[in-house]
Amino acid sequence: MSNTLRITRLSMALTVAASLAGCNDLPPEPHKAVTPIAAEPPRPPEAQVATPTPTPTPTPIRATDDERKLHPTTVVKDDDADDDQTIEPSEALAGARKLLAAGKGEGALRLAKIAALRSPKRSSAWNVLGRAQLVLGKRKEAIASFEKAVELNPQSSHARNNLGLALIYDKRYEEAVDSLEQAVELEPVEGYMWNNLGMAYEQLDRLDDARDAYDKAVAMDSDRARSSLSRLDGVKSVIRTAKVDAPARTGTSAPADNESKEGVGGKTDDIGKGESPPIP
Repeated sequence: MSNTLRITRLSMALTVAASLAGCNDLPPEPHKAVTPIAAEPPRPPEAQVATPTPTPTPTPIRATDDERKLHPTTVVKDDDADDDQTIEPSEALAGARKLLAAGKGEGALRLAKIAALRSPKRSSAWNVLGRAQLVLGKRKEAIASFEKAVELNPQSSHARNNLGLALIYDKRYEEAVDSLEQAVELEPVEGYMWNNLGMAYEQLDRLDDARDAYDKAVAMDSDRARSSLSRLDGVKSVIRTAKVDAPARTGTSAPADNESKEGVGGKTDDIGKGESPPIP
């Protein structure tokens, strides 16, 4: 083979080899899209401690205009309430009872007014208020408070008894008898109620009725009724003597019973011996 042919073949072989070598030069891989790393979700803010809402100061219950019109003589003023507005009506009522039992009328009156102002529909609050007023000699105010207590609870024998006693002190004997008769009808086993009723009868010169009431009270171990009964026996003895002796001395007919009593000093009953019940 001639050299020219060999050179030609060699040249062709090199060309083919070069072409094959070029096929290996692959284009660079395209850049892959990089998925961004998700940002960490924001953390919730730390729990905040709630600031407690201050408890509002309770507002005392005031007596309504209707109540004032219904009981115009009840002297319970709003400004009588204690400066400490946080005191509960039940606490005030319990405190008033304790002070009454200890004989501390002024302190009992202050607390009882708070109880009545803040619980105006509570019969026992008005009853205790009346007791405090009566202890301090405030008869008119006490009567109004007891009337309010009876109005709120007509079945309260304690309130009716106390009303009757206050009416005796105020010399309103007919009204006292009415209230006390209802008290003993509601609770006929309380000696002090019968004693007070006997006292009211005696002031009206109903001496037989008074004796019957005192007898019932004595049967229930009322020492005051025993004293009243002994006194009543003395009064009736004086009346009987006056009836017998007067015609012989004067030549006139015997005076009526009430006239004889007036002649020996008038009403003999000691109003201070009326009895109040245990503080309800």
